[in-house]
Amino acid sequence: MNTSMPPPLTGEERSRLADPARLRALRETGLLESAPAEIFERATRLATRVTGVPVSLVSMVDENRQVFVAQTGLDAPAPSETPLSHSFCRYVVESDAPLNVPDAREDTVLRDNGAVRDLGVTAYLGVPLRTIDGQPLGAFCLIDREARQWTEEEYEALSDIAAGVEAEIRLRRQINVAHREENRFRAVLDQMPIGVGVAELGTGRLLDLNATAIEMFGVQDGDVTKQLAFDAYTPEGRKLSLSEFPIVRAARNEETISHMELRCVRHDGPERNLLVSAQRVESEPPVAVATALDISDLNAAREHAAEVDRRLAHFHEITFDAIVELDSEDKIRFANSVMRARIRDAVGAEAEAQAVGRSLWETAPHLIGSNFEKALEEARRTGVPTVTDQDGRDGRILEARLYPEHGAIIAYLRDVTEERQIAKARDTLTRELNHRVKNAFAMMSGLVGMTARHAKTPEEMARGLRERIGALARAHELINPTATPERDFRGMVELRELLLGVLSPYTNLDDPRLILDGPDIALNHAGSTNLALVIHELATNAVKYGALSHDAGLLELTWRNTSGQLELDWRESGYPEELVPPSNSGFGSKLIDLTIQGQLRGTYGTEWVPDGFQARMTVPMDLIKG
Repeated sequence: MNTSMPPPLTGEERSRLADPARLRALRETGLLESAPAEIFERATRLATRVTGVPVSLVSMVDENRQVFVAQTGLDAPAPSETPLSHSFCRYVVESDAPLNVPDAREDTVLRDNGAVRDLGVTAYLGVPLRTIDGQPLGAFCLIDREARQWTEEEYEALSDIAAGVEAEIRLRRQINVAHREENRFRAVLDQMPIGVGVAELGTGRLLDLNATAIEMFGVQDGDVTKQLAFDAYTPEGRKLSLSEFPIVRAARNEETISHMELRCVRHDGPERNLLVSAQRVESEPPVAVATALDISDLNAAREHAAEVDRRLAHFHEITFDAIVELDSEDKIRFANSVMRARIRDAVGAEAEAQAVGRSLWETAPHLIGSNFEKALEEARRTGVPTVTDQDGRDGRILEARLYPEHGAIIAYLRDVTEERQIAKARDTLTRELNHRVKNAFAMMSGLVGMTARHAKTPEEMARGLRERIGALARAHELINPTATPERDFRGMVELRELLLGVLSPYTNLDDPRLILDGPDIALNHAGSTNLALVIHELATNAVKYGALSHDAGLLELTWRNTSGQLELDWRESGYPEELVPPSNSGFGSKLIDLTIQGQLRGTYGTEWVPDGFQARMTVPMDLIKG
C-alpha cells in the first residue's frame, strides 16, 4: 500500500470534479438526493468493527460538495454533507486513486482543510468508488481522530468492503437509468398521436395501452383488464368479433396486419375511423403490438377535397374558357372539354384523343413559335402570371392567361374576338371623333370670321351663323358615329340622304318643286360636312330669291361619278320674271368657293339663264367618298 501523500494535483486532475460525464453518471445513481440506505450503513459499521477505527463514510462527491450516503461514528448531530473545503474524499476522486494520510496536521496540503478543524479528522484512508466504465463517483473511507499508521490489512479490508459498496452503487445506477429510460419511453409513447396497444402472445390478453389508445377506446382509469367499451366495423359495415381484432389475430395467430381501416364506435363517446396495424414483436417475453391512427379528420378532409375537386371539375366543364395544365416538361396533364374541342377542331380527333400525357408541341405543333410559346417561356422564367393574345386556327382571338405553379403551368384561354373587335372599333371611333372635333372648331372659326365681315348688324350675323351651324348639325347627325363587332366605324352617309337632310327645313320629298336624281354615293365626314355647307348656301338663296321662293319654281339636283370625280348640278327654274344676275358676289358665294376649291380641291361654276340659276361643282371622289 502507498503510505505517502500523493503529489499536488494537476489542473487536469482537478477538472475531473466538474467532468460532465462523471457528474451525469453520479446523478444517475440517485444517491445525491436519496435518504441513507441500510446496505451502505451496514458497510460502514462493518468497516469500523473490522479495523477498530471510530469513523467510516461512504461519500459521493460532486463539483461543489460531498454527500454522506452512509456514515458510522460521526458526532451527533452528524452532517449529511459538507462543502469541498471540508473534504478529503475530493482528493480521492480528483486523483482517482487511494489516499493514505497518517496525520493531516503535519501535511502541507491537508492541514488547513476544514475537516481537520471542524470534524476532528487526523488520520484518513480512502479508496475510490467507480462506475463500471471507470468514472470515480466518491470514496469509501476510514477516519481516526488521532495519528495512525495504516496497515496493509486495514487497506485490504477497506478495499474488500468497498467492492461490495461499488457493486451496489452500479446496480442502483443501472436500475435508475432503466427506470428513467422507461419513463422517458412511456412519456414519448403517451405523447404520440397514435394509439399503441400491447397484448400477450398466445392468449391475446391486453397488457398495456398508451394514453392515446386509452382515450381512443374508452378504457376507464387506464385499466386494460376490463372489457373494452367499443365496437369495431369494417368500411362495409360488418361488425368484427373479438377474435377478428387485429391485435388478437397478431397475438393468437402471429399474423401481420397492415393498414386495416376500421370504424370504431365507442359506447360512450364519438365515432372514429382508424387505420390499424398489428404484428408480433420479439421481446422478453414476446408480445403482439398494434398501432391505431385516427384518420377521421383525414377522411373528412379527403371527402371535402373530393367535393372541391368535383365542383372544380364541374366549373372547368361548364366554363366557356379553354383550360389546359402542363407539367414541367410541357406535357398535357389536363384539358377541359372546351380545350379538347379546340384541339379536335385544330388538329383532328385522333390528336385530341391522345392529348393528355403527350407534349403540347406534339399535339399542337402549330403553336411552336407562337405568342403562346413565348408567354409560356416568360412565365417559367419569371415565375409570375403572363398574358398574351393568341390567334386560333379558326380565326378567333384567344386571350391566354398562364399561371406558373411548382413547375407546372395552368393556362386559361378565353375567346375575346368580339371584345378585341369592339376595342379596335372604339379606338378608331376615338381617333375619328378627335379629328371631327378639331375640324369642327376650325370650320366654326372660319364661319364666324366670314359672317362677321359681311353682316351689317349683329342680328344678321347671329341669324346667318345660326342657319349655317344648323346645316352642319344636320349633316353631323346624319353621320353620327357608330361601331359594332360586325361593322368597323366608317362615319359615312349617302349623298341623297345628306341633300334631303340639309334641305329639310325648306322642302321634302313630297314637294313637287324638288327633283333629286343620281346614283348612291357614300360620303365620308369631310365630304358630308363641306357639301352640307355648300348645299345650305344654295338653298338659302333659293328660298329667298329663287325656285323655292314661289309655288311655280323647280329645283333639280343631279349628280354622277365621272372618272373619279363627283359632278353635282344645281338647277333652279320657273321664275315668273326674268332674272337679273347680281352685280357682285356675296358672302354665300365666297363661302362656296372657299369650301369647294379650298377644302375639297374641286371646281365650282355658275350660270344665270332667263328663267333661273344653274351651278355645277366637281370634286375628287377620293376626298369625299366613304
